[in-house]
Order: sequence, then C-alpha cells, then structure tokens
Amino acid sequence: MDFLQNLTLYQTVGVLFAAAFIVHITTSTVLKQLITQADKTKNQLDDYLLKSISAPIKALVWFAWFYLSINALKGEVALLAQVINYIDILPISIITWGVLRMISGTESYLLEYKDSTDKDSVRLIARLIKILIIASIVLGVAQYFGFSISGLLTFGGVGGIVMGFAAKDMLSNIFGGLMLQMDRPFSTGDWIRSSQFEGTVEKIGWRMTRIRTFSKNPIYIPNSIFASIPIETPSRMTNRRINEVIGIRYDDIAKIPAIITEVEAMLKAHKEIDQSQALRVYFNYFNASSLDCNIVAFTKTTSKDKYQQVKQKILLNIADIITKHKAEIAYPTQTLHIQK
Repeated sequence: MDFLQNLTLYQTVGVLFAAAFIVHITTSTVLKQLITQADKTKNQLDDYLLKSISAPIKALVWFAWFYLSINALKGEVALLAQVINYIDILPISIITWGVLRMISGTESYLLEYKDSTDKDSVRLIARLIKILIIASIVLGVAQYFGFSISGLLTFGGVGGIVMGFAAKDMLSNIFGGLMLQMDRPFSTGDWIRSSQFEGTVEKIGWRMTRIRTFSKNPIYIPNSIFASIPIETPSRMTNRRINEVIGIRYDDIAKIPAIITEVEAMLKAHKEIDQSQALRVYFNYFNASSLDCNIVAFTKTTSKDKYQQVKQKILLNIADIITKHKAEIAYPTQTLHIQK
C-alpha cells in the first residue's frame, strides 16, 4: 500500500493494469484446466457451464481495473467524477450476460445430448427465462436511476392495450405457438395431417410453423390456425391397420367358412401381426357380383415400407388360401337370361 501511495495517479493506473493482466492470465489458465478436467467426465453439462462463464469472469476482472482506475483519476478529470455514478450498471450487465450464457449453454446441452427431451419446449422455456431476466434487470436498473416503475408499468399497460388491438393477429399466433409448446400435439420431425395440409414439421416458431410437404415444398402456417382445425399425427401411431374387403364368387359360397377359418388362423400365427389388437375375419356382405369378406388386423410395425411388405405377403397368402380351396376371387360379372 505504501508503494502505491508513492506513485503518481497514472503510474497507479498502470500498476492496476498490470495486476489485472496477471489476474486475467491466471484466471484463463485456471479455467482452461477446469474445462480440461470437465471434458474427462461423462456429464457434459459442466463443460457447457464452464465455457459459458469464462468470458464474463474475465470481463469482471477488467471491470475491476476500470473501476479502480476511474476512482483513482476522478480527482484529476472532472468528467470521470460523473461517469463513476453510472458505471455501477456494468457489473450487473456482466453478471446478467453470464447468466444468459449459462442458460444458453444448458439449452445447447439439452438439445445435443438429451434425445428424449422435447427440443421445442426447451427452446421456448430458455427464451422465456431470458426475456424475464432481461425485463427484471431493466426495471431494476430503471428504478436505481430514479425512474418511476409504476409509471412505466402503467404506460406499458396502456401501450399493451393499443398494441393488442393493432397486432391482434400476431398476438394470437404467438399465443398459439405457446399453446403448441405446452400441449405438444406434435413436435419437430413429426408427420402431421389435416384437411388442408400434410407433411413433416420442420420448425415451430413464435409466429408460424414450417411444414415440409411430401413433394418437398415448404408450407408456412400461422400458429393460430392449429387452434381451429383438427390435427392428425400419424408419426405417433402405435400400429398400422390392414383393412381389406375380399370378394369371392357366389359359386363358392359353400367354401367360405373354411376359407375364413384358415385366413384367421394364418393371421393369428403371423409374427408381424399384433395379437393384442383387434383381429377380424368375417363374411360380411352379399354384393352385386361377389360375397364380400372383411379382413381387419394391425401390424406391429409403423414403418410405411415394412408395413407395405407385410401387407403384400398377407394378401398373397390369402389368395393362395382361396386357390387352395378351389375357389376364386370375384370380379364384376353379369348374368344374362334369354327367354326363348
């Protein structure tokens, strides 16, 4: 301390700069060592958090130098005496920056390493937390500098009403996006379908959702639309249904019971048919030129390609069973009676 008292003001600032530089180098070295050790652990969250706080910690070191230097020079430079009354906001800003970086780091970790996490919800929650933190800090700083918070809130309430009427559609889309994140009728990557569109969800935004159709064209749908139309999410199906009507000739009516019994046995023994779901094989209808049998079963797979392969084999097996019983699949025919 005696050493500093014997220095001029500018020499003191130089010494403080050197000290800050040494602390900066030391802090960087320590943080690099911590990050290296964190890389060796199985949990990657600590890596993201350490990388997030590295820059803010270094910024705080240089703020300390700046603050002490301003205090040392305020007697020499009159302008600095006024500046020092406003620099208290800097550490708050740096800490807020660090907290926001930590939230972003946690968000990145969840999106990259947690496959079971609903990524759209993670993004939404992270954004909302950031907005709340920034709004709280801004109001706190405004109050610190003498602004009336109640006046700001009153103005904000009146302005909100005006903006609500002016941007009614935009707000309904934003709240629609919020409801999509909360209710989660579908997520990014899901295949959805309605009477108006069908495709894969690529992005759920604040105002609209982007869907890629099977013809590879993008569709941009305002989020408020989803509140007024029913949405089907085929990608969340548990099974795929085989629902076929097989017509047999009237000449083979005596063979139908045996055919139905064998088809039902074949389906019950099929390894790709889910036996916990409904399985029905019935003679159902006297049609104009055929005896219609209804066949309903559910496959275990939900993959479209594998389902088509399973269904193809089952239909060919049914055709073989019909042929085995010396019956035939009907096709439209007419019988013409000619009177002599």
